[in-house]
Amino acid sequence: MNAKRFDFLSILTYSILVFVLGIVALHFVLGFQYVVILTDSMKPHINPNDMVITRPVSPGDVHIGDVILYRIEIGNATYRITHRVVDIKTDPAGNIYYVTKGDNREYADPWRVYPSQIVGKVVLVVPKAGIIWYYTPLIIFGLLLIVVASLAYDIAWSLLEEPVRPKSRKADLIALRRKKIKVYHYRR
Repeated sequence: MNAKRFDFLSILTYSILVFVLGIVALHFVLGFQYVVILTDSMKPHINPNDMVITRPVSPGDVHIGDVILYRIEIGNATYRITHRVVDIKTDPAGNIYYVTKGDNREYADPWRVYPSQIVGKVVLVVPKAGIIWYYTPLIIFGLLLIVVASLAYDIAWSLLEEPVRPKSRKADLIALRRKKIKVYHYRR
């Protein structure tokens, strides 16, 4: 029974490892982005605390109806927004820009989104995974604290524990001699 349990735990551990390595490879090698949605602007298709996965796209691959992730600077802050492309237009200088709008909003966004601002196109929405993704650093930190605390406990316990010293043979011989003397003395 232990062999089956060990096999199940091994498979589970390797599966989690492959999953994490896959996420890291998709992000660093292929440029995928993982974003937690914080507002209700894309309801009912994308809700708050959903996680969206985006892949990089060229400007020619963005069409009307696509949901894109883009960066916009408002004041001194940069925001990453996930909205749907509702129109593609050209400004007087001949540059293409996109008009975006949240599915849960009445009006289009008041700014222009140029191809250089686009981070990627949404390829997958994972419902409620944003809660875990948002708290992942805290979870990892907690697990790290548990591991460090258990190692510190084991090290402290091994340092404070008195080593067991083997009995000396001399003490055994003296005890044996006394016993023989006593036995001899009582036999008389």
